[in-house]
Amino acid sequence: MDLPPWFDRFMSPLADRSSVIAGALGAAGVRHRALELSGGRFVVAWPRGGSRDPRYRVKVVTAHHDRVPGTPGALDNSAACLQLVGFLSSGQGAFNTLVVFTDREELGSPAFLAESATPSDQGSYALGRAFLGASAEGRFPEAMGLRSSMVFPLDVSGRGDALVLSRATERLARRNDGGRRGGASESMVAETDAMARTVERMMAGRAPVIRASVPFGEDLGFMLAGLPALTVTVLPRAEAEALARPGDLPAWASPSEPGSRTPETWRRIHGPDDTPALYTDDAFDLVSRFLRRLAALRVPASVA
Repeated sequence: MDLPPWFDRFMSPLADRSSVIAGALGAAGVRHRALELSGGRFVVAWPRGGSRDPRYRVKVVTAHHDRVPGTPGALDNSAACLQLVGFLSSGQGAFNTLVVFTDREELGSPAFLAESATPSDQGSYALGRAFLGASAEGRFPEAMGLRSSMVFPLDVSGRGDALVLSRATERLARRNDGGRRGGASESMVAETDAMARTVERMMAGRAPVIRASVPFGEDLGFMLAGLPALTVTVLPRAEAEALARPGDLPAWASPSEPGSRTPETWRRIHGPDDTPALYTDDAFDLVSRFLRRLAALRVPASVA
């Protein structure tokens, strides 16, 4: 796989990663701007040749650019950043589509959660509140219907040939309702599950699409802020199918064989082996197809 020259700078251990992304977008003629929010550095960008129509909902695709300190972070989450820079630069046109490179996702890593962090500490929560105009740091300035947007975080998407859609809605229901559906969380669960069904229809016959529990991503932060969000990740098909086997516990939490069913791909992240050598052409081709179809999707806005 040929990687662009800017990607070497992006992978450097001491890289200012948001600035490298902004530089790559500027060189490609992509309209973008930097945004500082709740201690994080975000880059907001619009696809070349894109169009907007307020009668339809906005699709926001995100990828966090931060990584676990001291790790290469090729799968988590440099691959998604690389894929989105390519998508933005393609000039193919996109309908009501916005891309945000986010920050502070890795606050949700197991080590941080052990220190009593919550998804509302992540950058996705702050960004979602800004979209809704509820942030203490002010309303998000782009008047593009972001209050009714649908968010698709792209995470760990550089290896494999199957799309995996997160089931974070189940955690949201347990968190807000003690296991009982109702109120705002019920509406959020319904909206996000509808987004998953849309992706399944959109990719039917084009790739395996599997829903499963995903132990990372920005979706829960967005949902807690008030926006429906669906994390999209990629795995080899055999790993994805094993992950989705029915059971009361996630596959990686089996009490009889703890950790033995964790997908091989996920074992590589948050460590020194998470390098670009793990990338596969299948994964990049799959994400490209997904982004093209998502960019063309038209979902009517609700009538007030």
